Amino acid sequence: MGIKAIIFDIDGTLYYSADYLRHLTRAVIEALAELMEVDLREAEIKFRSVKDQVKTISMGLKLLGIDRHVFYEVVVEKVEPCKYIRPRPELKKLLANLKAKKIKVGCHTNSSRKLAEKVLKCLGLSLKDFDLVITCDDVEPKPSEEGYLTVMKTLGLKPDEILYVGDRWEVEVEPAKKLGMKTALVSRKHHGDPDIYLKDVMEILDKLDELDC
Repeated sequence: MGIKAIIFDIDGTLYYSADYLRHLTRAVIEALAELMEVDLREAEIKFRSVKDQVKTISMGLKLLGIDRHVFYEVVVEKVEPCKYIRPRPELKKLLANLKAKKIKVGCHTNSSRKLAEKVLKCLGLSLKDFDLVITCDDVEPKPSEEGYLTVMKTLGLKPDEILYVGDRWEVEVEPAKKLGMKTALVSRKHHGDPDIYLKDVMEILDKLDELDC
């Protein structure tokens, strides 16, 4: 049947910026301090603790008793991603080329919709460039199955007709593979068991043949 849809993670997948990651982490810790009414040092300790337990801060918010939507409203006001993320006009061409092949394109992120929109704008993209957008405003964060199941239900596709592309094996790519999706890991190191590895997401057109599309 071939691949009929490709779902992309955003952060670390469509781009990589160590500087933005540090900036975002700082904003997250500041938001936690503000919402929990503690100092930055205690907020950072709590941040590191929940990350160790559940791998993602979006999932860790439950452990801290913080409303996810309120949290991201605070974070989005603190971050300035365009200071750290450069435009990638080639991404828009990539999405257009995939659509020309009759392949649906979507994004699935643990960020809120406002934060995702802010980051995509820095890359030269918008939510309208995707056929499907799923954020933590819509479903439980990864590695929860909810987002992946929503992708299948919304697009009306079987799992093996979908290619999931992400940069974190355990948190986002492995859950997709367990559900039967084809998977691609954006990483310079081989780990986990994805169907294909990508050093950069732009390699995906050349790699599709490996999936017998």
